[in-house]
Amino acid sequence: MTLLLAGFGLLLMWWLGRNALRRSPATTTRLLRRIGGYAALAAAGLVLVRGRPELGVILVVAGLWLLEGDAGLRHRWSALSRRVRGKLPLQADLDRRHAGRREHAEADADPRSRRPADPGAMTQEQAYEVLGLERGASLEDVRTAHRTLMKRLHPDQGGTAEQAARVNAARDRLTNRHR
Repeated sequence: MTLLLAGFGLLLMWWLGRNALRRSPATTTRLLRRIGGYAALAAAGLVLVRGRPELGVILVVAGLWLLEGDAGLRHRWSALSRRVRGKLPLQADLDRRHAGRREHAEADADPRSRRPADPGAMTQEQAYEVLGLERGASLEDVRTAHRTLMKRLHPDQGGTAEQAARVNAARDRLTNRHR
């Protein structure tokens, strides 16, 4: 890959020496800035894909500066900052719109970190009822009923954590009977 890029660079320098440098200096400068700008944007894309966002941002800014100059870069920056200021309200504005938002946020810092509610002690009859089985079902029937219910009631499939915990408790109660 490096040899290919080096060959492309040499070919580009040869072409510039033969064709572009014979033109007027202003045209040559414009052409070199355009080539440098596009090269910087291409390098920024490559660097961003490789996982280096800080270097990618620097290369994007350099590429835009080469392509558009100082005035174009200032125009883009002011448009971006106006857009961001319009979309991000201040803390006071958020407090006015949503009065109790800070109290709710501090009450439960990470609601996803809690374990599902314990379904409590379950009798065998309740376990059979939860799984939709008749008393005396085989171990294979219990596993099949559990699997089909979990496909429907799992939190990733639209169910709740409490429903899934109840189905798991019923399965545990009935499979422990068979041990």
